[in-house]
Amino acid sequence: MAATSERERQHRDSFMRVADELWNKRDYEVIRAEYDPLVEVHAFSDPEGIIGTDGVEEWARRYHDAFSDFHVELFDVTARDDSVYGRYRLTGTHDGTLRSARGDIPATHRKLDTWGIAQARYEGGLCVEEWNSTDIMTMLSQLGVAPE
Repeated sequence: MAATSERERQHRDSFMRVADELWNKRDYEVIRAEYDPLVEVHAFSDPEGIIGTDGVEEWARRYHDAFSDFHVELFDVTARDDSVYGRYRLTGTHDGTLRSARGDIPATHRKLDTWGIAQARYEGGLCVEEWNSTDIMTMLSQLGVAPE
């Protein structure tokens, strides 16, 4: 197996910084530092896609507004060429309205504990594309809005 290059280490560090500073610490400035202004994010929660740094910020704020203690924990983060891959665990308490393209979900005050996988692709040191797949069915079931 080939050694990790400096560029791959930088991409991995960026991926981990976004998880910690954006998702866990709610530092929205990190978006402009780590994402290309025209980034495209593909996520089940947003079937039309999330475009640009403003879109990423709005997406993050929706989850932070819905889960006051929203937390991401990363596992198995690997960089290869221009992409970074990782698994994550999401936890939080649903104590605010979760705004969604499929309809808003009022606070249920239930606990969330689910998983997901993500891939981020980098060009020029910035994330230009991200694929994010959260186990939405488990999440909706835990919130009591889908069959268990």
